[in-house]
Amino acid sequence: MDHLRIGYNIAMEQPLVFLPPIISGVLGFLASFTLTNLSVGALLFTLIGTTSSIFSFILNFASTDMSRDAYYKQSLDLGQSIEYVVGRFLTFILAAIVGGLLSITIVLIPVVLFMFVIMVLDETGIMDAFEKAIGVLRADLGDVLVLFVVSIVASLVFGYVPLFSSLLNSIVNVIMGIAFIDIYVTHKNR
Repeated sequence: MDHLRIGYNIAMEQPLVFLPPIISGVLGFLASFTLTNLSVGALLFTLIGTTSSIFSFILNFASTDMSRDAYYKQSLDLGQSIEYVVGRFLTFILAAIVGGLLSITIVLIPVVLFMFVIMVLDETGIMDAFEKAIGVLRADLGDVLVLFVVSIVASLVFGYVPLFSSLLNSIVNVIMGIAFIDIYVTHKNR
């Protein structure tokens, strides 16, 4: 639970870390509103959906980059984080594909989450991050499982909050991301 407390404290000290998921949520809402309330052709429908998905993908990894900066008490810069993600876009796309395939097993979902965190923290490739993620899970499985269960329970509880459920889940995801960063950094420092 210390990792969760650290994630919460860091996020509350630097609330700009919540900016990427908030922007992603607003873009998703606007895209959804446009697609459901306006009569658009198939091409425009596909274009809006694809553009929204790409921006959300970039903002998701930018959130991890900003969480890293918040963890290390560096200044937060959304533009710089987006630039970092765009510079590694193909690597992150490949990692998302690999992560999606690994997540099918359900058991490897924590490995995938750590793999993404490690790719950003260590600025490394997919295989190196995967190997390091396995090492973290071997050493800190108890802590990881606690965070994973808390994340699932929070998502279920906040899923019933009308209107704000996705925003609350985004906030929880940022705090959990920082907690995963803390687990990894603690593991590296041992």
